[in-house]
Order: sequence, then structure tokens, then C-alpha cells
Amino acid sequence: MKGATNFLRTQSLIICSTIDNDGKAWCSFLTGEPGFINVISEKELSVTSQPPTSDPIFRHLQDKPDIGLLAIDFFRRIRMRINGKGRLDGERLYVNTEQVYGNCPKYIQKRSLQPSGGYYRKERISTQGHHLSSKQQEWIRKADTFFIGSGNEEGKMDASHRGGLPGFVAVEDNRTLLFPDYFGNSMYNTLGNIYSNPATGLLFIDFDGGHSLQLSGRSEIIWDKMQISRFPGAERLVRYYIEDVVYIQNATPIMWEFLEYSPTSPSFSQET
Repeated sequence: MKGATNFLRTQSLIICSTIDNDGKAWCSFLTGEPGFINVISEKELSVTSQPPTSDPIFRHLQDKPDIGLLAIDFFRRIRMRINGKGRLDGERLYVNTEQVYGNCPKYIQKRSLQPSGGYYRKERISTQGHHLSSKQQEWIRKADTFFIGSGNEEGKMDASHRGGLPGFVAVEDNRTLLFPDYFGNSMYNTLGNIYSNPATGLLFIDFDGGHSLQLSGRSEIIWDKMQISRFPGAERLVRYYIEDVVYIQNATPIMWEFLEYSPTSPSFSQET
């Protein structure tokens, strides 16, 4: 636990996933100065940070306390998953942990946080809808990283990272995405959750400003070899059907400087 404590106290970003009373999964992120994640004991931690007003991530936490967390250090390519029960108390999120474990560094693009604009998210504007705008589609086409929140049939939540070269997420139309599942740590948490409960939330972060694009919808695992062959290195594909879209623009930018792509990211070419 000492190693986990030392890692968490140096972090400025944590990914969160929850499910609302309608059974919809959401994925978001919290930011703060190093130390904003505090390990209280072997079974409890707190996060001193709040999401923007329009973010749906914690609206139903009192009724649906299951939460998945992912602490990720892009510069050192380290990630740690923490799953358990969450509760809000003012500006603090308390989590009673049930699972804590590390993940392999594969597919993490190396970035360095540039906190000159501040550490905390402050909402400037937000939009909500049920399909992607043309600008949001272009954002996703250029993305090299996103996060996925999922839960099993019992509602236990998990947050996970996905990375690849720009273009690894295909936009099929304004309500449908397709992305590869590469070989990872062989735990299959996300895929197992999708198999039993397709409700999933996706999060795309604008690393130049900290703006967020949150999608809630349903995932389907694709096993067709012809479709999979479009994505070299993929073991299978996931087709994502969008139901809700939330875009939040920060008033103050939170920036990560891009340094290099992960050496494990497969190269690819897509043909339509």
C-alpha cells in the first residue's frame, strides 16, 4: 500500500466512472494540485475536487455509490485502478476501496502536465445533445487517447484507458463509433463488463485546454475477422452506440504537452 500511497499523492488527474438511476454509464475526470488525492487508510481515500456544474458524473452517487477510478501518470506511463463505493461530502469525494491494482504501461502516450493555467476545472460553457457535431467528430478522429467507464451486471464500476495512434477511433456516423481492442494485461475487465452489461461511458479530453467530451451509450463486441482486419494489432473491435453527449469547455486551460506516442501503439490504415 505504501507504493500506491506515494504514487497517488503525486498525481493531478484521476478518471471516474459511475452509473445513473437510468442505468446510463458516465466517465469523467477530476484534477487538482498534487496531494488532492489523499490515502486515509488501506481501505479509504479522499479526492478534494469537484466536477463542473454540468458534469453528470456524481449526480446519482447517493443512490448508486459504486464508482471506478483510474489514476494515470502520462509522463511516467503508470496507471492504477481503484474500484469501490463513493460518497460526496462538500468538496470531497470519499471512496471505500474494494479493488486496487496496477496496469501495464501499454498504449499510454507520453505527456507532461503544464499547470500554468491552474489545476482545477472551471466551467465556461457546456452543451448537451444526442449526437456528435461535425467538430466533435473531428476531435474523435484525431484522438490518440480516451477513457471508458463500464460496470458488470451487479453495477460494480470500472474506469479504463484506451490509446492508439490518431485515427484509431473510427466515426461511422454522428451516433456510432468503432474502435479496436488491443492486447493488454489479459484481465478483460472492460470486455467482461460489456459482455454482461453493455451500458458504457466514454471520455475524450482536449489535452490543449482540459475541455471534455463525455458520451453515454452502449457497446457491442465485434468478432468479425474482416472488420477486425481494418485495425492491425486488434484482437477484436467495439462498436459504440451514442445516446447522450455532454461537452464542457473550461474557463481556465489545463494543458498537457505532448512528448511521444507509445512505442506499443500499432500502426494501421483504414479502408472504407
